[in-house]
Amino acid sequence: MRRPRRAPVRSRLLAAAVLAALAAPDTSGAEPRPAPVPEEATPRRSPPAPASLDGVTYDYALDPRAAGKPALSWLGRAFVHRLAAAEPARPLPMLVFLHGINGELIKYRWMGGGQEGDVRRIVAELMESGRIPPVLVAAPSAVVPAATAVARTSWPAFDLDRFLDLTAERLRGVAVIDRARVIVAGHSGGACNKDGGIATAARAAAPVHATLVIDGCMDVDMAPALAAARPTTHVITSWQPLTWTKRPIREFERAFLAEVARHPAAPGVLRAVEQLRPTAPMPHDAMVPLVLRRWLPSLLSPEAAPDLPCVSP
Repeated sequence: MRRPRRAPVRSRLLAAAVLAALAAPDTSGAEPRPAPVPEEATPRRSPPAPASLDGVTYDYALDPRAAGKPALSWLGRAFVHRLAAAEPARPLPMLVFLHGINGELIKYRWMGGGQEGDVRRIVAELMESGRIPPVLVAAPSAVVPAATAVARTSWPAFDLDRFLDLTAERLRGVAVIDRARVIVAGHSGGACNKDGGIATAARAAAPVHATLVIDGCMDVDMAPALAAARPTTHVITSWQPLTWTKRPIREFERAFLAEVARHPAAPGVLRAVEQLRPTAPMPHDAMVPLVLRRWLPSLLSPEAAPDLPCVSP
């Protein structure tokens, strides 16, 4: 005689659960209990807002001379830390920062706009820790595609002298720029155009104290534009190998050094190409704080003479 086939274990357990539910007392009049929320569905708390900056940010409008020339237009933003505002009549060094491509048309990129970082905070931390003396920070912000849509044509014919004039006018009565101690930093597309951006800034009428190329395109035709700077201008080109790997690094370095041999710098003035390896996420963006923290303390050392400073990495 064939024995009756038993239901699978899973079916028996399900049937037992149904019988238990039917035998349970009626709780329809009771307050319903909320269903448990899965841990992954629990809304995460937003990260805390960054601490307020210990200083004042000043915005200024488009360059009036750029009317009808959108590729030359920009918004200006300057930051004066409390330590820099302590002596309004004392001329102070200035860091001018050129951001990279800006297809999203974000206003004041790297100066409070966007998600990459904030140069104001990087410099403020250096001042507050005593690593650098008081310094002013200013940056143009390109918000039209013609100005920063393509890296190699970004910041066409950027006029540093004009930018400094308008920045000085905006900061009148607040701070004075020391024109002999201007450092220009160009990140990414801000250092890719041989006819604009940091290349034309280095050829400004007022001698530039230093140019910092931060992970730019490293095209060969940029090498002469950078290396042929004034003998008293530091030129430091920093790049990282972790992302944006298809760049002619070796060819750039050879062309750069050949141009330096033809146009040697004054004693104690740097002409350097260096590889750095950021450990923070997003290596391309992490290069900005890494380079500024690495070089601003020595470039702005109070012991360094403005005309022929002697610095070291």
